[in-house]
Amino acid sequence: MATTDPDKDKLDYYGVERSRKDEPGFIDKYREKFPWFDHIMRMQERYTEGGGNQFAAGITYFSVMTIFPLLMLTFAITAMVLAGNQELLDRTLKRASELGDGQMGDLVQTIIEQAIAQRASVFSIGLLLALWTGLSWVHHLRMGMSSMWKVPGTANNFVMGKLKDLVGLIGIIIALLLAFFITAVGSSGFTEDFLRTVGLGGLPGLRFLIFAVALVIALIANYLVFAWMLAYLPRTKTHRKSVFKAALIGAIAFEIFKQFATVFFSNALSNPAGAVFGPIIGLMVLMYFTWRIMLYCSAWAATTYESMAQQAPDAPPAAVIRVRQEVRTGASDAGKAGLLGTGAAIGVVVGGAITSLFKR
Repeated sequence: MATTDPDKDKLDYYGVERSRKDEPGFIDKYREKFPWFDHIMRMQERYTEGGGNQFAAGITYFSVMTIFPLLMLTFAITAMVLAGNQELLDRTLKRASELGDGQMGDLVQTIIEQAIAQRASVFSIGLLLALWTGLSWVHHLRMGMSSMWKVPGTANNFVMGKLKDLVGLIGIIIALLLAFFITAVGSSGFTEDFLRTVGLGGLPGLRFLIFAVALVIALIANYLVFAWMLAYLPRTKTHRKSVFKAALIGAIAFEIFKQFATVFFSNALSNPAGAVFGPIIGLMVLMYFTWRIMLYCSAWAATTYESMAQQAPDAPPAAVIRVRQEVRTGASDAGKAGLLGTGAAIGVVVGGAITSLFKR
């Protein structure tokens, strides 16, 4: 029998000889041609596999829950400041009495006095609720960020995990306060006053220059927040260079989103219906897209070649052993052999009996 050896140059991954290679699809061609496009596709696949949209929605829910205890703390701290400064308290009460008619002024004064009287209890309750909701918020945020890196989102040690979540919560608050402070300085009249001081007050196009300076300062503030959160929150060792690049992308994307959101919400709140339902809906939409940007940046940082090289490979799937039970309807080989032996023995006995009869 004549045989031919396969052409080794035409063997595929499975050892099958093919006359020509399979034609790659449209997306696969672009992924092979453009490395940046391949990275975007890897990011999208990681974001989808990790449940990015679901985590963004859950983080938004806990973010809204955290706002109310923070408001309680703000009111309590304000009441403590007023209670310790009688002159400031008198000016505040006088200003409150001038609001609206007499009944409205009396009502505002009563609220302020009750807030000052109950400042200790409000502060204690607000602090406990802020810790509870804040730790839950950071926990789910870390779960989402860790999912983008394909690592477990829960800590092995419950106590140490909560302590790290507390450190993360404090770090996020400090980063946000610093970012808001930098943004406020850039968008306030400080920039214009500084330019006038150095002699650039009459510079043509000063308005656009101030806008550019404020934009750069806002980008720096965004970058600080994104860099901290992308580097610290995933429960794994992150590749710093990839994180810093992702933070830059996130800072730019977030600033673009803020500019569009400012225009959109200013128009949406101009009508009565928007004024009633707009603030809370706008806040939830703002947070939802903010966390989506954050999770996308985390997926981008996790899918660089440097980050994937330091990640542990996926464990192979567990082997599945299936026991197949067969039921045969016919006689078995042992049964057939038994019947054959029984027939032979009966034949010998019958044959012997017939032979003895003929001998007689």
